[in-house]
Amino acid sequence: MNSISKHTYKAKRNLFLLFFIFIICIALLIVKICSIVNADSVNYKKNVLSQQVNNSIRYNNLLEPKRGTIYDRNGRIFAESKKVYDLIFDPGVLSKCKEKDIDKTVDFLVNTYEFEESTLRDLLKNRNFSNYEVLATKLNYNDIEKDFQDISNRKYKGLNLVESYKRIYPNNNMLSDVLGFVNNNKQGCWGVEESFEGYLRGEEGREFGVINDGKYIQNMYIEPKNGNDIILTIDQTIQYYLEEAIKANLEVCKPKNIYAIATNPQNGEVLAMASYPDYNLNDPYDLTAYFTEEEIKNMPLEKKSNFLNGLWRNFNISDTYEPGSTFKPFVAAAAIEEKKVGLSETFHCSGSKTLYNRHIACWKGGGHGDLTIVGALENSCNVAFMDIGAKIGKEIFCDYQKLFGFDSKTNIDLIGEGNSTLHKQEEIGPVELATSSFGQTFNITPIQLISAFGSLINGGYLYEPHVMKKIVNEDGNIVEVNKNKEVRQVISAKTAQYIKEALHSVVVNGTAKPVSIEGYDIGGKTGTAEKFPRSENKKMVSFMGFAPVDDPKLLLLVIIDEPDVPKPSSSYAQNIFKSVMEKALPYMNIYPRIGTEQKDNTNSSPNETEVNNNQDVE
Repeated sequence: MNSISKHTYKAKRNLFLLFFIFIICIALLIVKICSIVNADSVNYKKNVLSQQVNNSIRYNNLLEPKRGTIYDRNGRIFAESKKVYDLIFDPGVLSKCKEKDIDKTVDFLVNTYEFEESTLRDLLKNRNFSNYEVLATKLNYNDIEKDFQDISNRKYKGLNLVESYKRIYPNNNMLSDVLGFVNNNKQGCWGVEESFEGYLRGEEGREFGVINDGKYIQNMYIEPKNGNDIILTIDQTIQYYLEEAIKANLEVCKPKNIYAIATNPQNGEVLAMASYPDYNLNDPYDLTAYFTEEEIKNMPLEKKSNFLNGLWRNFNISDTYEPGSTFKPFVAAAAIEEKKVGLSETFHCSGSKTLYNRHIACWKGGGHGDLTIVGALENSCNVAFMDIGAKIGKEIFCDYQKLFGFDSKTNIDLIGEGNSTLHKQEEIGPVELATSSFGQTFNITPIQLISAFGSLINGGYLYEPHVMKKIVNEDGNIVEVNKNKEVRQVISAKTAQYIKEALHSVVVNGTAKPVSIEGYDIGGKTGTAEKFPRSENKKMVSFMGFAPVDDPKLLLLVIIDEPDVPKPSSSYAQNIFKSVMEKALPYMNIYPRIGTEQKDNTNSSPNETEVNNNQDVE
């Protein structure tokens, strides 16, 4: 091969190699581009659009997602977002248009929406650097229907409609403490709205556009992602019954506050939760229901803020109180479970007890005489429970406070759950043990009490309370399901059965007779507790009850704070309880027996023979 042929061959070989390398580079570049687009398409689009730099005016509007709807367990709406429109004025664009186009837009706004011409002209002169001046917000489609197409198609230069959403609460005040609201910054505040903000909010989209000499050239979108819907465990009908019962009793007991929770004791689902006073979720900052216009006008900002935060705060989960006699069934359960008290054993009440020079009275000055543990519950005898508490001792007492969950938060799926205040075991003396045994000198939250009470009547199992049943996306696909969480078994099924029937006896024979409803087996416990300072003699009265006794489906706690009546008693809480149960039980397809008298336990303890053989003190 001559030298010329050798050089020609070498040149062809090098050229082929370079071409091959070029092809490989192109292929790798294509793979990289595809990888970028697939892996981070949204960010890539944003970067590309942001680099569209020219001499034109560019705008970049956020597109608001639709916030998820909140439903009750049966699909009835508690909160929803409806589309509204903001009317946007663009002096930056309009000021560069022809005079006839400027006059056309200004005249339209003045004649149709009654804006001041001087205001619009001032914006054109002094805000010509701005492309986004909000003229009106939250306009319903009906308000702009006749002009919607003209504005959307840019018949009027420098004018635009931006979609937005308005949060609507169709039932106004209903379930206000649980739902919370959405503030002016479109953020959830309190309740479900804040607790599930990450699910409800959705993700913002963007609208990118380029405008040149007042003419629309290009519009590109990154679509918003709408929020998920929340289905609650709350039953709107039971919630209505509860709130109506509270309202109906306000004039009777004239309370400072009323609080109430209804649950399914078999799984921890919260069926209703209410309080008085409540507030209108559609206008949560409105104080006219509580103060005069003059008072509101002169109210310091700090006082107004404190009042609103107190109004929005959910006492049922956030605050504590002394449970009083509604705590006595827990002491009875611990004593029976640990075989520290015999079921036929009696305790003598003379009306008071003196411990270390401390005189502690029973509510009945003349005393109750001799009582079994069932009789002590029926009569809510403080002296008997002081003796029962002494028998179990502070170690067992504290252990069962922990087992029933009173030493820790319930982990209910709402923000702001409060902490209980219990005696430390090493600080408990005979007096503290005595007063604690009838539910005073320590504080717990209402949600702790009703959650623990469920374990007394459902076979002994403590469940985590919750208000969220499931979360679904806008296509109806399930995002998350709240599976009923069993925390632990606290007491045996046999002990739970005994306590359940003893609480039935409290209604049949004891202090809770007023809640009896013909044809229904109901159980419950009354409660009265003094508030601090004791010298003011202010009280919180309460009632905890359930039905039906054989298979409890509805557990209801009612607390009345400082009833303004001569003799505060749990009868006022019992009135609310009975009013709710009379309506809620038939609604839940739990119907009264026909032609059968309610069982009378006057002469015998529930299941006394069966349980005594196994759980009497040895």
